[in-house]
Amino acid sequence: MFAGITNCSFDDPDFKEDSVRELILAPMLSKLGYLPSGKNRVIRSKSLKHPFIRIGTRNHPVTVVPDYTLVHDDKPLFILDAKSPREDVLDHAHVQQAYSYAMHPEIACREFGLCNGKELAIFDVFHREPLTILKFQEYEARWADIEKYLSVNFLLQPAMRRFAPDFGLALMRMGFEQTAAMVMLGVRLNLFGRVSDNLYSASANTTFGAIEHCTSFDFSAGMLPAIVAGLPEPLGGMFSEALNRAPFMAAAGLAIELDLAARLGEITKGHDEEFVPLVIEEIFESRFNPEPVANDPQDIPEHVFQLRKAFEIKRE
Repeated sequence: MFAGITNCSFDDPDFKEDSVRELILAPMLSKLGYLPSGKNRVIRSKSLKHPFIRIGTRNHPVTVVPDYTLVHDDKPLFILDAKSPREDVLDHAHVQQAYSYAMHPEIACREFGLCNGKELAIFDVFHREPLTILKFQEYEARWADIEKYLSVNFLLQPAMRRFAPDFGLALMRMGFEQTAAMVMLGVRLNLFGRVSDNLYSASANTTFGAIEHCTSFDFSAGMLPAIVAGLPEPLGGMFSEALNRAPFMAAAGLAIELDLAARLGEITKGHDEEFVPLVIEEIFESRFNPEPVANDPQDIPEHVFQLRKAFEIKRE
């Protein structure tokens, strides 16, 4: 999506605000499904009929028109403003200008964003701190997060972003110590992601107190071979390879089943809430379990490697 652009590109003095618009934001919005015309469209530099906000007895001028207004059925959903890589997306003046525009009665957007190429910051008009900040090197690896904040479906239904409560945090609140070893059998994992060169994470769902919780399992790169050892070839190699190239994600579809030992990790600040990962310390056995389950996730983006789909293709 951003072919030929690296972090070094932003150090070039000729890489200015127009480059951010054309080379970063334009392809991003196109991939999200916003077109120049149609139901879901993007409007460039949408001017205001009345460029001020009435506060008490005074008119507060709105002096900056953001680059992009994302609309659905002509209703504004999101404001996105491009900045030069040499400008800070968290600068108070920039945030205030975008906020004033988003709050204007002619726009009335709940959320807005600023992007200087190097970073994309998403804000809510009712919160002082940004909802999330993504760095350029994360744009493709965390594309699912960008979709959650910029795609039409999520903007129309923000409640879709809500996550299930965290299982690790629930265990910690129950008094489990970080030194306590937990042996877990038949754990079926869903979405895997590479967090860093030596850290991977995988998700699973579990019922705790009659409520479905989400569990994050962290593990080192050295454990990946043992985790995929139960997969038939060439699926094991394909799964591992997918985690080592953009978007650095792979969907197991609950078909990787593990017997493992784990302990509670540290409290971690996520994009939307705190969570406590379970750190895998030992893999006793890995199995491939392609049997369908009732809660098999079906909302995996097409660009993410899907183990179940690869298995079906292999069987044909």
